Amino acid sequence: MAPRPDKTSAHESSKPNLGKRIIALRASLKISQLELGKRVGASAMSISRWESDSKRPPANYLIKFGLLSAPDECWFFWGQAGLTLADVMRVMPRSKGGRL
Repeated sequence: MAPRPDKTSAHESSKPNLGKRIIALRASLKISQLELGKRVGASAMSISRWESDSKRPPANYLIKFGLLSAPDECWFFWGQAGLTLADVMRVMPRSKGGRL
């Protein structure tokens, strides 16, 4: 009998593990799944599913995770939500001098 081929494609194995990043975010904040859920408006069960990668968080939660993240981590979550720097810059208020 021939060995079974690996079901993980090169694309899937190269994508970031979102669940691990959510776990790391929670660890950096030193909070429980319940507390993270409260901060973003989700249930602890949803946080658990997202951390185990059994479900993917909707974009609005990914944006909230970015807001809770350290500056060097926020763009990971925002990128997962489909945001680009151009999107953010388009909605940022401009100062009187025309600069941010």
